[in-house]
Parts: sequence; structure tokens; C-alpha cells
Amino acid sequence: MPNFLNRFLLISLLVCSTTTIAEQILKVGVGNFPPFFIENEKKGIFIEIIDEIFKQLPQYKVEYISMSNHRIMHEINYGKSIDVACNVFPRSNVNAYLSEPVFRFRDVAVSKKSDFLVVETISDLQGKSIAAYQGATELIGEEFKQMAKANAAYSEHSHPKDTTQLMISGKKDIRIGDINIFWYDLNNKHYGEDERLAHSNFTVHYLWPDIYSHMAFKDQSLQKLVDQVIKELKLNGAIDKIYLKYKMQ
Repeated sequence: MPNFLNRFLLISLLVCSTTTIAEQILKVGVGNFPPFFIENEKKGIFIEIIDEIFKQLPQYKVEYISMSNHRIMHEINYGKSIDVACNVFPRSNVNAYLSEPVFRFRDVAVSKKSDFLVVETISDLQGKSIAAYQGATELIGEEFKQMAKANAAYSEHSHPKDTTQLMISGKKDIRIGDINIFWYDLNNKHYGEDERLAHSNFTVHYLWPDIYSHMAFKDQSLQKLVDQVIKELKLNGAIDKIYLKYKMQ
């Protein structure tokens, strides 16, 4: 009987252990927009930040699932395919628990240096033809939103490469969007080997402060754990080191 009991206890422990391991797999929904998420290489600024967070929580194993932003929002609200959504903005209509601000963007206006444009305030954008990313008017302030409404030459585009192409080609005076995405597109020669695409040929107009997005969790206890880690990584400079590594300016 003792041997039988020992075998029973051992099998029970193994079953429980296997179940525990399975429960620790976290399915994390991510988009695909370099240099933040690079789907085919499973890397990027935000991937490294998430990896750094979960190094401090080794009881969890992260599994990245690439999907559109629209689907990420649907899955975190109603679906079962992900446990965590990445790059969620505070105004998003999300039925989940938001982390501390962790993912950083720097929206700027960019023009060709040869155009000699003076853009020191948002009001200086009025009357200029502008290509911006989709949803910009909802994210970078009421003054910008009102300028865009009054500007017939303002347009928004779903792909950042399109905004850059429109500015480079001269069809638009100014590109509005994240500076690191702009440099990444130029560095990866999406527009050919043209020497005119050197960083020094563009003027960056810094009109806005950094903006942040969050991770969104279905499980509030996990969100609280992650928040503690994020605070520690901000204090010890680990997150800043990742941004510095990817800095393309």
C-alpha cells in the first residue's frame, strides 16, 4: 500500500506540475510595424521591452501572436486567443487592465531641408500640405485637430511608408509621425538608394512631447505584477537602454 501511495502522489505531482507549466504560457498580441514590432524576425523595440519585463517574471513564458491592431482590440475585449494586448492607448475602448505607460513614441513633423520650411508651432502647419498617420488628429492634441479640420491639404494614411513617400516625392510638404519609424524606413531603403534620402537632408520639427501606450491584461493580478517590474526597469534604466540601442537619429 505505501508503494502504491507513493506512486499515486508522484503521478499527481507530475500532472499538477504539467498543468502549472501550461498555465504559465502567456499569449501576447502584437502588431507589425517596424521598428517597434518586426513580425518576420520576431524582434523590435517593444519586443525587447516585453522580453526584459518577463525576464523578471520567469514563471511566465511569452508567446507572441502577430495580428492587426483592430483584431488585437477585439481579442483582448471578447476573444480567447490572447491574454495580453500590446500598444494600447489610454483612450482606447478596452475592457481590460492597463499597465503603467511603457511604450514610447515621439511624433514630429518632418520636411525636406531644401524647402526651407519654418515650423516652430502647430499654427505654422496651417496652409501646408501634410501627410499624417491614421488617427493622428485623435492623439496629438486639440490644436492639431482643429488645424487639420481647416486644412484641405491634410490627409491621413494607414501605412507610415506612404506618408514618407508623399513627402519625399514633393506631393506633400510635411510628414507627421513617429521619428524612429521615419528613420527606419530611410535606413531600410524602402525608397531606393537615392543619396537625397540621407538623414541630413531633412529637418525635424519637434512640436510634441513623447506619448506612451500600455499593455492591456485580462488578468488584473498579472497586470499588478508587471506594473511593479515596469517601475523597477524605469528606475534602473533598463528600458531607456533599449530605446538608446535603437535610436536612429
